[in-house]
Amino acid sequence: MFKRHLGCGIVFLLQTLGIILGLHFSSETVSAQESTETFTLAHGINHALSNSREFQVAQKDVELAAEKVKEARAALLPQLTLDASYTFNGDLSTIVLDSDFLQFLENPMPQDSSAGEVTDQIGTEPIEIELGAAHNFQGQASIVYPLFTWGKLGNIYRQAVLAEQAARRTLEAIQLDVELSVRQAFHAILLSEAFVEVSEQSLVQVERRYKLAQDQKAAGITTRLEVIRANVQVVNTRSQLIQAQNQHKLATENFKLTLGLPLDQAILIEGELHAEHRQVDIEQAIRTALEHRPEIHHIEIQEQISEKHIKVAKAGNKPTFSTFGNYSFNDSERQMFGTAWSLGVTIQIPIFDGFANRAQVNQARINLDQVRTNKDKILDGIKLETKAAIFDLQAAQKLIEAQEGIVEQAAEALRIANAQHETGLITGVELTDIELSHTQAQVNRLQAIHDYIVAVARVERAIGTRLE
Repeated sequence: MFKRHLGCGIVFLLQTLGIILGLHFSSETVSAQESTETFTLAHGINHALSNSREFQVAQKDVELAAEKVKEARAALLPQLTLDASYTFNGDLSTIVLDSDFLQFLENPMPQDSSAGEVTDQIGTEPIEIELGAAHNFQGQASIVYPLFTWGKLGNIYRQAVLAEQAARRTLEAIQLDVELSVRQAFHAILLSEAFVEVSEQSLVQVERRYKLAQDQKAAGITTRLEVIRANVQVVNTRSQLIQAQNQHKLATENFKLTLGLPLDQAILIEGELHAEHRQVDIEQAIRTALEHRPEIHHIEIQEQISEKHIKVAKAGNKPTFSTFGNYSFNDSERQMFGTAWSLGVTIQIPIFDGFANRAQVNQARINLDQVRTNKDKILDGIKLETKAAIFDLQAAQKLIEAQEGIVEQAAEALRIANAQHETGLITGVELTDIELSHTQAQVNRLQAIHDYIVAVARVERAIGTRLE
């Protein structure tokens, strides 16, 4: 009886432990599933832009350029300054007025002694006078406004506005680069997944043939050589599968790096290798690139900035006119509250600066020449980049067209060869050739589709916009 109760208790404890462990592992599975993030192409691009440090720095450059525009605009507005001060003098200086000086102040003209008038100096005491005041208040408001600067301040402001536009063009170029990188990394994963699937299918095929060779050898229908050949093919195909799986892991890690994800982050990819035919004209593509590429807009803005810089430098040795106004007040315990104001115009005429301004103008002109030379280089580079991307697109399109129907034909040939091999009409060597042809046809088709998709992405990066 005791043993039966003991056995029931042990069973109950084991069941309880099993339930606890099951809940634990199920919770871990749920948490692992929750931590796995699924990425579509659009999601990946948005995530990469949010985490790209280069893109974030470019955004800050745009914000910085916008603040510099405000700073340049401030120079065109009146500058108002208010100064106020309070001074406390602890020890005041004093002067003493003696009796002779006081007598002189009372009677500056001496009297004729013959007139019998005698000045009475009795009762005149020296006086001590403090200079200044203990508490002093002063204030002044000044306003200065540049009337005419030969366009210097205006051109500086326009330079700042153009610099902000250039920063935005740089941001757009970085965004296009990030999108291209994500698209390439995303489709590299899809291609590697397809290669893994092809390798798995090939492994199933050669393992089936190896099993058939073993059965035929046992029945005395085939030789040991056929079994060895089939086994070698299984090992080789398994090695190809391992390589394909490794390439898939590497492609996944590269995708994580592109998006700024931790390498231990579990991810899933939603997408497919699908090539949508695009008809692209080279001349039209080049015109579109010249119209939309942010790099071209950026260098054109740099050219305008350099032209403004020449005007600013030329204005450096020209007279400038400004107007000003002042209002001030003074107050202390020894004087009445007093105010004063003034208005005026100032002119500054540079006479001689050691030819520094001439050097500044020459530097600005040289910089403009450099920008224009760089502009020609960028234009030629974009034209070449556009043509190369279109050539790759056309080549991938031809490969896809050449692969049309080949995979289906290779699959049909493999089906027939399997049936013939089972009946002994063809050898294992002939079947191996057909298997390799089938696998190669699948790989070539997948590679052509991938190359076409990437070529489309590169064309769109080259022209700076989406293809219609």
